[in-house]
Amino acid sequence: MEEQQHRNALPHGFKLFEYEIQSVLGKPGGFGITYLAIDTHLRQSVAIKEYLPSDFAIREGRSTVYVKSSSYDESFKWGLKCFIEEAQVLAKFNHHNIIRVSRFFESNGTAYMVMEYQNGQSLTEFLKERRVLTEEELKKLVIPLLEGLEEIHHSGVLHRDIKPNNIYIRDDNTPVLLDFGSARFAIGQKTRSVTSIVTPGYAPLEQYDNEIKDQGPWTDIYALGAVMYNAITGESPPAATRRVMKDPMIPAVKVGAGRYSRSLLLAIDWALQLSEEDRPQTVDQWRDKMLATSEDVPKEIFTPKQYWNLINIIGLGIIILLCVITSYYGYKNYTYSIELQNMQHVLSQTNLRVLQEQNSCKAERKHLKLERAKHKKCKAKYNEATGLLKEVERFKIGNEISQTGILETKPTGFKTKQYYTVINVTPTDTLNMREFAGTINGKIGEIPSVGVCIEYLGNFRFRKGGLWVKVRYENIEGWVHSYFLNAAENGCGEISE
Repeated sequence: MEEQQHRNALPHGFKLFEYEIQSVLGKPGGFGITYLAIDTHLRQSVAIKEYLPSDFAIREGRSTVYVKSSSYDESFKWGLKCFIEEAQVLAKFNHHNIIRVSRFFESNGTAYMVMEYQNGQSLTEFLKERRVLTEEELKKLVIPLLEGLEEIHHSGVLHRDIKPNNIYIRDDNTPVLLDFGSARFAIGQKTRSVTSIVTPGYAPLEQYDNEIKDQGPWTDIYALGAVMYNAITGESPPAATRRVMKDPMIPAVKVGAGRYSRSLLLAIDWALQLSEEDRPQTVDQWRDKMLATSEDVPKEIFTPKQYWNLINIIGLGIIILLCVITSYYGYKNYTYSIELQNMQHVLSQTNLRVLQEQNSCKAERKHLKLERAKHKKCKAKYNEATGLLKEVERFKIGNEISQTGILETKPTGFKTKQYYTVINVTPTDTLNMREFAGTINGKIGEIPSVGVCIEYLGNFRFRKGGLWVKVRYENIEGWVHSYFLNAAENGCGEISE
């Protein structure tokens, strides 16, 4: 085999303890080589992955791996450490759709992980035969992978290299995730080599800057969304860096219209948002969207009975607010009612977040050995959630709090507008209006630091960093952060028949 003659590969028949090398599986990569081997004790096939970063390590002689130069020594050891830690983490998983690691060991100046061997082919080869998949075939592939990915994320681990080559289709058509990118990412951080840790088309923007703080479940979700896009179009999406200025990618809802359900296509486009804040934050959130029977109707998180079992004082306040909003939007035109439905959905999400953080705190306090630092972090999350709730209440539509503290609606027949003034902006600066919520790009206008009578249009969105609201100023409509707005003391002539 041509691959077997790769200059760094172990030769056929080489013995690694009880394992005998048979051949190289696939094409040797830049960070390691995977072999087909025989366990001579159990008489069964296994796959063995060898840590061998070809950029700064080489095999000399028949077996031993050496660093090419002493200047690479620190990077090699750092990657080796992460390779071993990755093997230890994978060994803990026992999921049908995650590759099973049965053993790891160090030898020949490097390290190895022994994995179960499966008969089948990579998704790359699978798609070459079929080019595109039907919706039924795609869901049979993706849903099991989501279950495996969810277990990975719950363990605090990211895959970081999901692509067709790292998804294996067994002979029974069930998928399995291979080749995690932890060691690859670690080396990329150490060497600052961006190109070494990304796969164009499948890596989101945050993987191009080597900043681990920007990566999370949404990073793997982007990659799997790109795999799905490939499966319905026959081509991978453009590299994320090409999509920044003028996005050449045709959305899935257009390219797949008529062949796939709208909810599936919207889920793919959601996963492929350039900003990590605009993507699904968890696998569960994404799956709900993907499997929704109607993408326009938010999926209920709790049944009414379950919801009332979880309700608390904060939740009760939200319910009252939602009831008032519901009665109020009955008097508005259709467009305005849609905006209020958006508010209701966002408020429901806020309430759920508060409940989750509060219940999480209560559960953790039951543990007598709870570390003080963890308790502070938990409390901070809860305070952040309740803070967001208070911020939302500053942008109610058609409601006022009376002197008794009770929410009251405006009289029927009047349309109430809300106006705000600029705060927290230095006199020499301006407040930028954005085309989209939560983005530093897309500037469409400016509001001076002394701006008044800024009309709130009744629509807001949560983004990483806080609450964004849609406003109108001098006939320009755009998004601004709520931190820079304060309710106007006068009405600006807002009430009219």
